[in-house]
Amino acid sequence: MLVSYQASAPGSLMLLGEHAVLHGEKALVCALSKRITVTLLPRTDQQIVIRSDKGSFTTQLNQLAVTKPLQFVLGALVHYRANLQTGCELVIESEFSDQVGLGSSAAVTVATVAVIRAWLSYSMDKNELTNAAIAVIRAVQGLGSGADVAAAVYGGMIAYCAQPLQVETFSQLHPLTVVYSGYKTPTVEVVKHVQNTFAACPDILQRICLRIGACTQQAIQLLRAGRITACGEIMNRQQGLMEELGVSNPLLNKLVAYLCQQSTISGAKISGSGLGDCVIGWGKSDNLIFIENGVCSISVDMSAQGVLVFAE
Repeated sequence: MLVSYQASAPGSLMLLGEHAVLHGEKALVCALSKRITVTLLPRTDQQIVIRSDKGSFTTQLNQLAVTKPLQFVLGALVHYRANLQTGCELVIESEFSDQVGLGSSAAVTVATVAVIRAWLSYSMDKNELTNAAIAVIRAVQGLGSGADVAAAVYGGMIAYCAQPLQVETFSQLHPLTVVYSGYKTPTVEVVKHVQNTFAACPDILQRICLRIGACTQQAIQLLRAGRITACGEIMNRQQGLMEELGVSNPLLNKLVAYLCQQSTISGAKISGSGLGDCVIGWGKSDNLIFIENGVCSISVDMSAQGVLVFAE
């Protein structure tokens, strides 16, 4: 009887360091309580079958190609294709929508890479797993800091540097308020928007990224000192820098200001690349009322648990 394999990985949120992490600065990112699970059932033929809430997809091992909407799952299979002797069936189950900016691409990539590595009896070393998943994402979409990948692998709250790969883990967790703005702009598009905005003045972009990096470094020092609640004010500071980058807008500014008015929230900012997606508050507030179309609270918490792998 063939053994089946299962891996699950958490969603994630960028806390500090967006954009600057693509320019050599550190980012602060956390894993979330909502997860994506990938189950792998080995086959005896060459067929690849993928089942998810996006529908079913079937191809042959020697015809693998990266196509939407399963590009990250297919990208992981392509990454390991030379090592696969037979086909497999992959079943993908998610506790959150890929439309709300909770690191679904990283979570499904990490879970798929992990379950394939388990099938192949490869090492589950966290650095190796992180590097492999980042390679898949960059091959699929052309860029990616890897911060959300590292959070999905390690769990908890981490400080992340892309080059060279460095991950510092923190044992503390903190309550969060997460608000979806009603729409999202793909990260690659936002990064290109920033590049175009500052094409004639790259020195200004560099200075903003250095200041964002300084925000992350200050938060890291606070976390090392056990002063986790003080990170809220740093979020406020970085929000101003996100506005300087041109990745905020009146709706996002309004949502950030609304969160800052809550007595239980000490700071708020855009989470992720911006121009939509989520706004986060440092602290929990459950009594929020929104009148804007599509805007809603997302019930989610930080989680200490990173990727998990099982064999049956």
